[in-house]
Amino acid sequence: MSESEAAQQNVEEEALRARTLLLEEKVKECEKRAETYITQLKYLQADFENYRKRFESEVNRRIAIMKERIMLDLIPIKEDLERAIAAESGGNSPLLEGVRMVAENLNAVLAKEGLEEIDAVGAKFDPNLHEAYAYVSKEDCEDGVITSVIRKGYKLDGKVIRASLVEVNKRQIETQNYNK
Repeated sequence: MSESEAAQQNVEEEALRARTLLLEEKVKECEKRAETYITQLKYLQADFENYRKRFESEVNRRIAIMKERIMLDLIPIKEDLERAIAAESGGNSPLLEGVRMVAENLNAVLAKEGLEEIDAVGAKFDPNLHEAYAYVSKEDCEDGVITSVIRKGYKLDGKVIRASLVEVNKRQIETQNYNK
């Protein structure tokens, strides 16, 4: 091999080394860029997942609010049907039977949707469930026990949407002396 061929081969080898180094740098640069894109993608995925959860939570919250509003609108209708049935005592007319069936169907739908009456008579007064309308004094009953219900209370999916309006027993009702 001549000197010129050897020199030519060295030049080609140097060119290949330079090209290899350049390609290796480009590969490292591409790997860094890929890592950056993967990191950005992971953040984007996490942001999207958080957004999806917030969106679902907001939708469920709005559904619950609308469901509560509808239930509060249907409760007076339910109670009107119950009063109509109670007012017609002793009769078995077809109209009364129809009203009973409508009331039963309405009660079934409301219960299926999570509406339940708050049991009050005989229970201890709980300000989270009951609203005291009046106090009565009965010696045969313990203090703080509900003696009668003025207006039924209701829970929807475990949340009180209307407190029971009740009379509460208090053995010694304090009277105020205004002639001081």
